[in-house]
Amino acid sequence: MRAPSNLAYHELIGLPVKVLNEDGGLPILLGKVVWETKNTLVIVSEKGRRLIIPKQHKVFVFKLGDKEVTLRGESIAFRPEDRTGRMDP
Repeated sequence: MRAPSNLAYHELIGLPVKVLNEDGGLPILLGKVVWETKNTLVIVSEKGRRLIIPKQHKVFVFKLGDKEVTLRGESIAFRPEDRTGRMDP
């Protein structure tokens, strides 16, 4: 089950996300994750544009229920199937 404490190990597709530069300044993009690769997230913006965002040097703020979870791109820079397998049982 996805929770703020283990989101880095779970599926991110379908989650609302805010993308920040690594300095944590103003959001550069708001949208929803629609696809993921080892090094990128594909996000559909609020205006309907499909954008490929590199994970490196970015900070992602995911909306999970009524909470926000902040993850550095480097912490999720794995293929999704490899990242979910990294979780301890």
